[in-house]
Amino acid sequence: MRKILLGIACLVGLSTMAQNREIEFKVRPWKTQLAAAKKENKLIFFDAYTTWCGPCKVMARDVFTRDKIADLFNDKFVNVKYDMEKGEGIALKDKYEVSAYPTYLFINGDGEVVHKIVGSMTANEFINEANKALNPESTMYGLAKNFEASGHSEASAIAYLDAIKKAYESEKMSVVSKIYFDALEKSTLLDEHNWKLALKYLNNPSSKAFAYLYNNMSKLKKTYKVSEVNNYFQQVFVSSVSRIKRSYNKKSGVKEAKENSKAIRKLLKEGNDYSKVLLAKLDLIEFSAKNQWDKFGVKLDAMCNDVEFSNKSYVLIEAANDIATANQEKQYENALRCADLIEKNTPGLFTQIQLAELRKRVLIRQGKKAEAEAMSQKEKKLRKEAMDKRAMSPPMYRD
Repeated sequence: MRKILLGIACLVGLSTMAQNREIEFKVRPWKTQLAAAKKENKLIFFDAYTTWCGPCKVMARDVFTRDKIADLFNDKFVNVKYDMEKGEGIALKDKYEVSAYPTYLFINGDGEVVHKIVGSMTANEFINEANKALNPESTMYGLAKNFEASGHSEASAIAYLDAIKKAYESEKMSVVSKIYFDALEKSTLLDEHNWKLALKYLNNPSSKAFAYLYNNMSKLKKTYKVSEVNNYFQQVFVSSVSRIKRSYNKKSGVKEAKENSKAIRKLLKEGNDYSKVLLAKLDLIEFSAKNQWDKFGVKLDAMCNDVEFSNKSYVLIEAANDIATANQEKQYENALRCADLIEKNTPGLFTQIQLAELRKRVLIRQGKKAEAEAMSQKEKKLRKEAMDKRAMSPPMYRD
């Protein structure tokens, strides 16, 4: 028995020793990383993480430490990692438009992203994505070329859209899905095959295909699950409004943003359960983009005073934070009134954190240091409570 136990112990020891390598990350300035990649003729593997990102920690602990992962990445890539909230990471986050964590970028020596993936995954999935990055034909760039060269065939479209989806590139998906679906015969869009593809990829409200599907919603509901149909259209409209706001903020893709805004207003003119709040949010987005803060304030006041306006809290909080971000001094009291109104409705912990942060941001700008510090402490206490309860908490604004 003792020999058997010793044998088992040895096997366990060997198994543990077999997994003793990990990805080796180079710590040096970004310019030096690029120069090294160019000199070694390798791609950079860029781990974009934050200290609070749980999936980032899981990947670092359970995937980066696998021998087969370490051997591949240490041999084929220049491996780097940056905290997106510290040092050079802050500028690199903006440069490469990192908005979710973990994000993994594969970048050439010229600083160009050739492949991108977002989120945690298994070791085998991670290796599969790394091999795609090493094969020019299976990178995002290569798939884009194939999509064009094939005349936008279904196979090339699905391969490209899959890669875009994994990269969380919703703006790019909007453009590519519109090209592909608008070229299909309208009569085929209601077929199960194309409907399933639309559910997965078509996220552009200015697409003729999307308008056709929306205007034939009653037919879709007779054939497919009503909840599936309703959720799809609501999700596209909600995500599109958010995308419009990002475009205006970045001053990029503004033409498409205007097209989408016009299409949303046209499609939602008859109204539904969520149209009122989305159209109001569009008004606020466009007022701020045009620097029409007086009109912004009037709209915000009207929303606050409209007792029949339901499900508006998240829009009011976002709009009030926009006032703080844009340093619109005349509208600070308006922002605080929004917070007071929402507080009267006994909000949950998530919203309480948002309100504390909002008040803190406005009070700082008003120069009320003591009150701002008190609100900051309240926010910290609420975030700790959420952490202790393992409840979701809102992301922090970076001031």
